[in-house]
Amino acid sequence: MLKFWYSEHCTRQIKLLLCLITCAVIYISSLTAKLEPVFVVISLAIGFITHLIYIYQDKLSTDNPYKQGIKILNYVFPIFALISLFSIWNNENKVYWAIQAFGFMLLGLFIVSIYQNRAKRFQ
Repeated sequence: MLKFWYSEHCTRQIKLLLCLITCAVIYISSLTAKLEPVFVVISLAIGFITHLIYIYQDKLSTDNPYKQGIKILNYVFPIFALISLFSIWNNENKVYWAIQAFGFMLLGLFIVSIYQNRAKRFQ
């Protein structure tokens, strides 16, 4: 998914559509159970860190011995962070909170990557 998101094939319209769909899913799941603000910030931070890891991985040369480890970290970190976040919650609203946490993680990733690749206004 990250390769598509950072590729030229993912246009601004696709990115906007994915952001809107993610916001709609978060809103619909929050009608049943709202995620606490602390967990929203943690989820956004997971998305930010995922973006930073991907950018660092992309800047490494192909012969760098750490490139494969960073690539594995890029896949494992978000999954491990979200699973550890899910383990903190009680069982009654876990599904709705998980949907919201995953959505906020995606929004964190989307916001940072879109901001970094925006067109510069001034020279």
